Amino acid sequence: MNWHPQGDLLSILAPSPNIHCQNTFVGTAGTLSDPCVRTDSPEARITDVNWNRVFTRTEVKLIQPVFDFGKISAGIAAAEAGVEVAKQREAGARADIELNVRKAYYGLKFAREVIDMLDEGSGYVDDALKKLDKDLTNGTGNVSVTDRLRMRTVRAELDARILEAKRLQGIARESLRTLLGSEAPADIDVDDEEFEPPEVKERMMTYYEDLARANRPEVRLLDYAVKAKSALSDLERRKEYPDLVLIATGVLAVAQTVDDPQNAYYNHYFNSRSVGLAAALRMQLDLGPKIARARRTEAEALEIAHRRTEALGGIILEVRKSYTEATEAASRVAAMDKGQKAGKAWISAVAQNFAVGLAEARDLSDALVAFFGMRTRYLQAVFDLHMARSALSRATGSAEL
Repeated sequence: MNWHPQGDLLSILAPSPNIHCQNTFVGTAGTLSDPCVRTDSPEARITDVNWNRVFTRTEVKLIQPVFDFGKISAGIAAAEAGVEVAKQREAGARADIELNVRKAYYGLKFAREVIDMLDEGSGYVDDALKKLDKDLTNGTGNVSVTDRLRMRTVRAELDARILEAKRLQGIARESLRTLLGSEAPADIDVDDEEFEPPEVKERMMTYYEDLARANRPEVRLLDYAVKAKSALSDLERRKEYPDLVLIATGVLAVAQTVDDPQNAYYNHYFNSRSVGLAAALRMQLDLGPKIARARRTEAEALEIAHRRTEALGGIILEVRKSYTEATEAASRVAAMDKGQKAGKAWISAVAQNFAVGLAEARDLSDALVAFFGMRTRYLQAVFDLHMARSALSRATGSAEL
């Protein structure tokens, strides 16, 4: 059902039949009755067709809906809600891709920071090995072969971790290039900004729950899905009502070899000109199937409403999980930052003492291991905070956190 006029056009072109009027006289005085009560051709025969004359008949019928008891508005509402469902589904898919891009981006920065840290530690180890080799060769200092073996073991551990970090860096780079598409450069890299923890404002969990209810694409999708199904249910119910329409008709028929009787009561098929306009109620009498479809769509609308409630509970759970992870990661960053700064001061002090012979190789290796551990855990906490913040942004559907 729509507001555009609907119409039918039928046009006939054929040889004209030979049909002529016969005068009829009645009574003893021979009075002439109404003309064309009888014709000279009581039935159509192929021999009565004049192939040199033309018969044409054109019929036009137009139907203009006037009032449809809300069918069109319900259909438009369902279509518009369906379009919004598709848009929100697209927005959700785009948000998932953005989250994956962020994961690859921060993973690449994390791997690069770990490699830089290990390269810095390699400098300490190389300097220590040179000093140990020199002291052992010259027989000076309180060093032993065991100290050199200990430092070589630390060096091997560093080399292994560097290889692992480079492998993770390569995976993150390829993931980022794949997510950005075929046009992304093969040597793609991230910016040189420091890998610092993001700022997360302290807000109540209910704030993020409200954000999710208002902004998350999946929540909006469910809202529009309920609207679409409700509008379809309303449409099926309104199909049980008739349509008020205006019907306009027009007929033009001309047959060159057919007489035209002058009588308003005659329905003359071959020679006629007429127009008509009327209001009518139009309705298909399949009420049983219509009622069944209306009840079915109403039940489907109710089902989607219940599914929305169920899905909303899962979304709120995801928001709470992301919020908890972000809060824990922020606390861990603060704690690990203190540890890595202490480890940095420790390794610097021990390295200086070792250079002048005031510290043993064991002291240096212990300081290196502790520093590497705290620095790696700090970088991991920063990465986790970035990802938790990104996950919270995805869960709420808002970048304003």
